[in-house]
Amino acid sequence: MRTAVLFCFLVLSASAFARLDETVPDIEARYGKPLKGVKAESPATVAGLYEKNGLRITVGFCQNKSCYEQFQKPDPKNPNSYLELSETERSQLIDANCKGCGWHGHAEPMTTSDGRIYYLTTYKLSNELVSAVYDGDKKVFTIRSLVVEHQNAEIEKKRQQENLKGF
Repeated sequence: MRTAVLFCFLVLSASAFARLDETVPDIEARYGKPLKGVKAESPATVAGLYEKNGLRITVGFCQNKSCYEQFQKPDPKNPNSYLELSETERSQLIDANCKGCGWHGHAEPMTTSDGRIYYLTTYKLSNELVSAVYDGDKKVFTIRSLVVEHQNAEIEKKRQQENLKGF
């Protein structure tokens, strides 16, 4: 009985962050083997490029868990360019990575160096442990765990406090 209750708890808690915070084997079970390794963005130390269901997904790993996922939709007519991710697609990706979070997006018009206008949409999430941004110029949607950033900020705060002891 206790085992069944524990199993149910683990399944429910795992679905709260269905993708972020997964291990490499979890990500490979979801997306398959990576196509190649790619340059990691901070705080990730390693990253891989995956493809699934018409999406190109870059996953960054920090402390052996996924800390960000970037989604792009390659244009089948021109493999070197990307199509827009719809608001519906972005909503589904946010919900998959932050179940039960209340959120809303705010689009800010931006201008490229050649004068084109695009939108940078930032999603405010109620749990403050996940951020999401859609760059309409690069057509990339990034969902990022903020857990490591919060941990690093606390470590830095403590380091600064220690440095100033005795002043």
